[in-house]
Amino acid sequence: MAIRQIKSGKAAGPDNIPAEALKADVAANARILHILFNKIWDEEQVPTYWKEGLLIKYRRKAISATVITTGASLSSQYQVKSPTGYY
Repeated sequence: MAIRQIKSGKAAGPDNIPAEALKADVAANARILHILFNKIWDEEQVPTYWKEGLLIKYRRKAISATVITTGASLSSQYQVKSPTGYY
């Protein structure tokens, strides 16, 4: 289950819900998320703030990259391809 794979000790996303809170009761949170996603599916309408994103600049191995995270509750990262490979 994806909730269990969330890393603890990281900063909360745009929703300000820390990973520890989501992992405290996985079954209850899974039920809540299931209801929420079913409602979104039935209404065919994604909340507009989920479509917003954050740009976070960071340096790794002296190469500057931009990480794109979604505004969704469970933020995701995309790898950026450079001429020498992924970073």
